[in-house]
Amino acid sequence: MESTAKTSTARPGRKARSVSLASLGLRCAAFLLDYILIMIVPALTLIIAVLIKRRWDAPSIANGVLILGYLATAGLIYFNLIYLYVERGQSLGKNFIGLRVERLDGAKMDYKTASIRHLAGYPLSILCFGLGIIWSFWDSKQQGWHDKLAKTIVVKI
Repeated sequence: MESTAKTSTARPGRKARSVSLASLGLRCAAFLLDYILIMIVPALTLIIAVLIKRRWDAPSIANGVLILGYLATAGLIYFNLIYLYVERGQSLGKNFIGLRVERLDGAKMDYKTASIRHLAGYPLSILCFGLGIIWSFWDSKQQGWHDKLAKTIVVKI
């Protein structure tokens, strides 16, 4: 179900502009794409590690491959959920779906805002039995708790 909700964002010293808010369905689709993309790395490294351990009987090499896979996954998470948000306001999944995260004050996304949204806001939203995510169903700006904490909205581009 597409959302037709609109809101406005204002940059200091500039006129407010009207934006179309992203529905929870589109946001979930973008999140699913990001999750799949990120989980490919540890899945592949686990398969490679198991093959190395069974075929070559080299558990130390297999463990090294696993560690490299976990480090690569952490790097991909940082790149996709922090760096790309600061640079473009969107993860790879949001880019594919056509969504962008914007600050309510209209300022450019920064590392602090992206970190608050992903490292504090999402865990809080999910750990409360998902209520922080579901909150966007009845919120006037369709913000989850992670959006409210970081003072952001998700818009269609």
